[in-house]
Amino acid sequence: MRNEILNLLASQPGKYISGEAISQSLKITRAAVWKQIQALRESGYEIEAQTKSGYRLVKTPFSLEEWVLKRSLTTKTLGREIHCFGELSSTNDYAKVLIHQGVEDGAVVLARRQTSGRGRMQRVWESPEGGIWMTVILKPHLSLADAAKLTLSTGVALTHVCRELYGLDVQIKWPNDLVYQGKKIAGILGEVVGEWNAVQTLILGVGINANLEPKDLSPDIPATTLKELLGHPINLNDLVIAFLKSLEIEIKSLTEGDIEGLRARWLAYAAGIDKEVQVEQAGQGIKGILKGISSSGELILEVKGQEHLFSSGDVKLRSSEGYI
Repeated sequence: MRNEILNLLASQPGKYISGEAISQSLKITRAAVWKQIQALRESGYEIEAQTKSGYRLVKTPFSLEEWVLKRSLTTKTLGREIHCFGELSSTNDYAKVLIHQGVEDGAVVLARRQTSGRGRMQRVWESPEGGIWMTVILKPHLSLADAAKLTLSTGVALTHVCRELYGLDVQIKWPNDLVYQGKKIAGILGEVVGEWNAVQTLILGVGINANLEPKDLSPDIPATTLKELLGHPINLNDLVIAFLKSLEIEIKSLTEGDIEGLRARWLAYAAGIDKEVQVEQAGQGIKGILKGISSSGELILEVKGQEHLFSSGDVKLRSSEGYI
C-alpha cells in the first residue's frame, strides 16, 4: 500500500495529489491514506501536505529503501530483484537460502543491520544500522579461476564509486578491503555456493561503513566511516545504485575476457604499491615490497630481490605506528 501511494505521488513530480484522488485510486478511506502518509514520514520520506491541494513527495530518505532503489536502478541485471530487510543475521546466509529457492542472477539482498555479520576467515563484522550490508548473487559464465577475480572486480567498482561520488582517495588493500589513509571503510567476502561445475553460483558480500559513528566501530581494527570523512551523512540508496551500476560494468568486462584491464584498474587503486608491507599468512609476518598482483590475482611481494606470490593472507600497511 505504501509503495502504491509513493508511485502515485511520484507519477506527478512536484505536484499535489489530493487525498480523495489517492483514496479512490487505491480504494481505501481518507483516514487510511493519512495513516499511510504518516508511516512514510516516519520512514524518512518528506511529504508535504496542503489543505485543499493534497500531498506532494518532496524528498526520499537517506536510509535504505527498496522502493527508492527499484525506481532508480538502470542496471540490466544487478538489483532487478531486491530483497531489503530491517534486520538479518547475515545477508550472505539469506542469499544462500534464496539460491536454493532458484533465485535469478543478479539478485541483491540488503539489510539495515546484521546480527551475525562476518568477514574473511569467519571474523566478526560489526553491522549496526547506518552501514550498507549487502550481498549480490551471481551466476557468471566463468571458469572457477576467473570467477575468483570477481572480488577484485567488486573492489574496483566500489573504489571507483567512492572516488566519483565523494572525492575521497579510497584505495584497495589486498585482498578485499577498501581503506582511506590505512583505515578500513569497506570489506568484500566472496563465496562459492555448491560445487562450481554443477551450480556455478557465487555470492559477493559487501559491507560499507557509511553513516556509522566512530563509537560503532571496533577499537581493535583501524577503521573509519564515510560520514566521519565527509562530515555529513550520505544517501545510502545513491551509493548502492551507483555501486551496482559500476559493478555490472566490471562484470561485463571480466566475462568478455579483459583480465589485464581489470588488473590495471586494480593496480591504479591499490594501496602500498612499491612500498614496504607485511603479509601475514599462517601466523607468520613476511616483510617486502608490494609490486602488485599477477593476472590470476595473486599478490606479488619482492623479498630480498626475489618475487614471491601469495594467493591468501592479509596485507599490513606500514605507518608511523607500525604495520596496520
